[in-house]
Amino acid sequence: MIHIELPGVLQELADQQSNVEVEGRTVREALDSLGRRHPMVLTRILTRGGQLRPHVNLFVGGRDIRQGLGLDTQLTDGDELLVVPSVAGG
Repeated sequence: MIHIELPGVLQELADQQSNVEVEGRTVREALDSLGRRHPMVLTRILTRGGQLRPHVNLFVGGRDIRQGLGLDTQLTDGDELLVVPSVAGG
């Protein structure tokens, strides 16, 4: 199982859950699994074209997936995928 930790802004779209367990061997597969249960959450993470939205950051093991293989980042049982919205301001 992969554990996806959702920020407060997405929890309301996931039945108030802060952590959702899904199956998947890659970040993309885990997000697809999440989207089957909570489609509105997925629309806030990925574009219609299936790409990571620019204002959303995903971390696996403390590493930003954009610094590696992106959505094709490999996952192993027990990994945590952390969803973090970008913060703008000054």
